[in-house]
Amino acid sequence: MPFGLVKFSPDNQDNVWNGGYEYTIGSISGFSHLHAMSLSGVSLMPVVGPIESKLFPGPADGPFGGMWTSGYRSRFRKEDEKGGPGYYGVELLDYHVKAELTATMRCGMMQLTFPESDQARLLLNFNFPTEERTQILDVSARQVSPTEIEGSIKQKNNYAFEFTVHFVLQLSRPLASLDAWRRGAYTGSDANYGTEWRRPVTYERGITHFSGNGDCGLVMNFRTAAGEKILVRTGISLVSVEQARLNLTTELKPFDWDFAAVVAHARAVWNDLLNRAEVFGARPADHNLFYTCLYRAYAAKSVLNDCDGQYIDFCGRAQRLQSPADEVYSSDAFWGAQWTLSPLWTLLTPRVASSWIHFFLETYQRGGWLPQAPVNAKYSPIMCAQHQQSLIVSSYQKGIRDFNTNQAWEAIWHDLTTPGVELERGGFAGDRHLEAYMKLGYVPDEVGPVSSTMEYAYDDWAASQFGPALGRTNQAAQLVKRSRNYRNVFDPQTQYVRRRHQDGSWVEPFDRFRYGTEGGWNGPGFVEGTSWIYTFFVPQDLPGLIQLLGRETFNTRLEEGFAKGYVDLSNEPNLQAPFLFNYSGKPWLTQQYSRRVLRDYFELSPYTGWVGEEDEGQMSAYFVLLSMGLFEMDGGCAVRPYYDLSSPLFDRVVLHLDPAYYPGGTFTIEARGNSATNLYIQSATLNGRPLNEARLFHADVAKGGRLVLQMGPKPNEQWGHAASPQSQP
Repeated sequence: MPFGLVKFSPDNQDNVWNGGYEYTIGSISGFSHLHAMSLSGVSLMPVVGPIESKLFPGPADGPFGGMWTSGYRSRFRKEDEKGGPGYYGVELLDYHVKAELTATMRCGMMQLTFPESDQARLLLNFNFPTEERTQILDVSARQVSPTEIEGSIKQKNNYAFEFTVHFVLQLSRPLASLDAWRRGAYTGSDANYGTEWRRPVTYERGITHFSGNGDCGLVMNFRTAAGEKILVRTGISLVSVEQARLNLTTELKPFDWDFAAVVAHARAVWNDLLNRAEVFGARPADHNLFYTCLYRAYAAKSVLNDCDGQYIDFCGRAQRLQSPADEVYSSDAFWGAQWTLSPLWTLLTPRVASSWIHFFLETYQRGGWLPQAPVNAKYSPIMCAQHQQSLIVSSYQKGIRDFNTNQAWEAIWHDLTTPGVELERGGFAGDRHLEAYMKLGYVPDEVGPVSSTMEYAYDDWAASQFGPALGRTNQAAQLVKRSRNYRNVFDPQTQYVRRRHQDGSWVEPFDRFRYGTEGGWNGPGFVEGTSWIYTFFVPQDLPGLIQLLGRETFNTRLEEGFAKGYVDLSNEPNLQAPFLFNYSGKPWLTQQYSRRVLRDYFELSPYTGWVGEEDEGQMSAYFVLLSMGLFEMDGGCAVRPYYDLSSPLFDRVVLHLDPAYYPGGTFTIEARGNSATNLYIQSATLNGRPLNEARLFHADVAKGGRLVLQMGPKPNEQWGHAASPQSQP
């Protein structure tokens, strides 16, 4: 479901980066309910036959065929695997079981078709492999009735910290018995490490209560006839078992045991969201890719609160949201989201943008800071800068103002003027290197990455555009001044942004292509980038940067970057690169390179469909925006927000606007004569009037209407220069 807590999906990997499901692996080790940044829990796996000797998932590369070293995972054929919004199904070859999954926001439902057997089983593994290695601190479970089991799994990892997943699991038919297992520590030499089958197992039969920690689980036993279906519905909560039962009763009980009805409900919800944008023309594969990306932009992040608004705050305390319409979320960092998710959400689903802002302010009210990386609704120490504030500012500028705007300014000003702090319960709030930045005007090499100077300066500018609307002109002026701090790390001799010591001297030797930082996100260097990349990271003042470099150097360097691969469009710091030409007098190159991005960086293949990290929908949102011919260089934070225009992938895009925020009904982007070769804008009209600049104001979109682009095979170097899309702050 969009932002669903439960993302009921197959797993087949070990504890590895990008763990969970990998398309190239032809086996499955279980189906777990939570799949989000550092959140995991409640893995179910149907099996048939003896189980005592293989109570572990087994290695991803086999062996199989009932071998006692293989664990309980099963092979499957790719042609038997089906997936779509609200549904997943697969045939497990080693057990002749068909497994089908669907979900509501906080519940999962599984339909299992078994063969005839007196040894049909459903395993509940409490310690299965996940992306972020998780320590299982404590497990408790009990059989409530022959058709119901409830329990809690207390766990801990590096980013979600300590949390408990509570569950209520209900079966469509009584189980014959309930068993449990505990796996001991490794024995023998170090050479045995990783060979799960060598670890001693304690197996308990016929239990009704269970407690343990580490590697342990339950075995639900059945006797089944050929083709018999057993349905499982599971309610999940991070608050309590009682809340898990409330979620299940509220969300799944209305469907009874009708699996198809739950699937239909999920598909209806997704269709309503996906239909906010209709696309016409281009290849069928482009349509598939567009809606897959749109799906991913709303599927990856997670709601945490229960259906009645209860949730666990960053201190581990139970809270209840004042308005049940709002949500509490879990998310990876908003680093770079000012170019991806923020523009998409504010355009297509302003209610979603508003909901996230309410969550930010709820967290600020409870914890004193806005969360930059709210993994498990906490202050996770991931990435840098405060780009989540761009969603707040952009929303306000676009008329999404149904939140406490004065509190929002208070929170933003606090976070941009108060050095960040380590939290007693784990995590980090605010900017780590802000004290040095405010004192010196840059982040020196002895303190942290110089790239933080560039990102802090953008944050300063974004907030400065919000302040005057609330009467905070003096504070806004201070932030405008700070937004020029990027100049303090610009070396006029080399004409690059460089690492700089506290005494003002440049770090030697200088390598404009040296990637990354020394010592993770907080060490000296450039966070997931290079000097070459971050020199262009001045979205708030491109006229100023162009003046420093010279227009010819700016354009020549950027064109060389595309030709030689210095541009990195697989990660956030350089996503603005194709649109920089809109600001340097060559908008036709924006049209050329943005179209190239769509063709070269994205495809339908499950092997190479996305280049780089997806980052919970960010790269998908990037594709959606570019394929409509839209981008927001400054993250939509200008007092009069606008979209940078480029070459749409589709002949026609119809946006269905949310009438609660935007009164225009629909806005259509039409690219006449569009094709793979006719990718250059020859002329444009907005509601029948000539448009001679490469930008489209959001207010014109909100009012509804039609943008018509006449496309051709050669650049029209005269179009797109009517006004400078950005003035120097």
